[in-house]
Amino acid sequence: MEYYELYEVLKSHFDSGKDRVELKELNVTIEAVPFESKASDLLYGSEHQHCSKHQQSLEINEKGHLFYGQPAVDIKDFDIECNKRFTYYILKRADIETAKGCIFFFHGLNEKKWDKYLPWAYELAQRTQKAVILFPIAFHMDRAEPIWSDRHHMMEVVRFRKKKYPENMNFSYVNAAISSRLEAHPQRIFWSGLQTYSDITEVVKDIKNNKIKGISPEADLDLFGYSIGSFLSMIIKMADPNHYFTRSKVFCFCGGMTIDRMFPISKYIMDTQATIKMQSVFTELLSSDFKSDTRLKHYQNEALHPQESWFKKMLRYNYFQREREERIHEIQSQIKAYVLEKDSVAPPIEALNTLRGGYRNINVEVEIKDFPYEYSHMVPFPLAHKHKKEVTEAFHQFVQSASNFYSS
Repeated sequence: MEYYELYEVLKSHFDSGKDRVELKELNVTIEAVPFESKASDLLYGSEHQHCSKHQQSLEINEKGHLFYGQPAVDIKDFDIECNKRFTYYILKRADIETAKGCIFFFHGLNEKKWDKYLPWAYELAQRTQKAVILFPIAFHMDRAEPIWSDRHHMMEVVRFRKKKYPENMNFSYVNAAISSRLEAHPQRIFWSGLQTYSDITEVVKDIKNNKIKGISPEADLDLFGYSIGSFLSMIIKMADPNHYFTRSKVFCFCGGMTIDRMFPISKYIMDTQATIKMQSVFTELLSSDFKSDTRLKHYQNEALHPQESWFKKMLRYNYFQREREERIHEIQSQIKAYVLEKDSVAPPIEALNTLRGGYRNINVEVEIKDFPYEYSHMVPFPLAHKHKKEVTEAFHQFVQSASNFYSS
């Protein structure tokens, strides 16, 4: 079966609305699992913003948020109900009743649909015999407001941004919501990441308490991250909450670098204005030790929050380089990156810089590939029939590389 055919079959059965679908011809089950986030109080707009660990009251600085007078993007994070109650998905081989391992699978920035990832998750499940958990990052997939994907409403936001920032580039209705929200408050990257990180630890507890049918309570837990999902996977691995991920392997696809060495300017990801604002705010926060954001400063304090503070060490390459490289060195055999030569969003050289270290003295495997057809960061495996054989071959090389790594 060619890649595009596998994609079509999986996509046609994915949004069935059923709790569980079995595709006998593909030997796979897809299960939808409802989930309620317990970490919503971390978010802007909550009345309970204190740190429960330290019983410390931490005020959100309202002045730290930019408001546009556009209700669709000004909505407070805490008020977005679909981000609190949502569904994640488990893909598993149908001929395996209880998987002895599972892979947490994280997508890229500004994604609204799982379609692109279904063949990837399917092949990983087939080859590794592990369950693959498609878990949405906060404010993405079905955790995102439907209006953010509405062309009519988002064109209003595009016109607003065009007028407000005449020099802005790469704007589109697709990236209007995320660009506005991350420009309004770049720290959302941390809070949404922390919510997702907290959600994942709850899923692990469910697995260990035998509450997830089809995954063994003793299952090995691995991480797969694509693009910004690699950033999240690396932080989870480095932080290792509750020692859940001590033995986990992390596979970074089109990622693995610090966030300042990713270039998400694209009509599909973020516009130029938002990207520049995000980078400049994090530079200012790091250089001033988070002086202007006391709440974030609390969570980035290593003595108080040793796990959460790994976030700041993955923000900028030149900050905390020694601490970051020491930690990556400790877990070097458990990380692999698979990066693409012509990827301008996540350049391979930056994966080498971060994962192998400035002096190339860390032994993380970074596999650099160049596919024999036109591809991009957003579309590594195009669905066009023109290069169907080459795309299918490239796809199989990629999933084989990941499967071998997880199985070794």
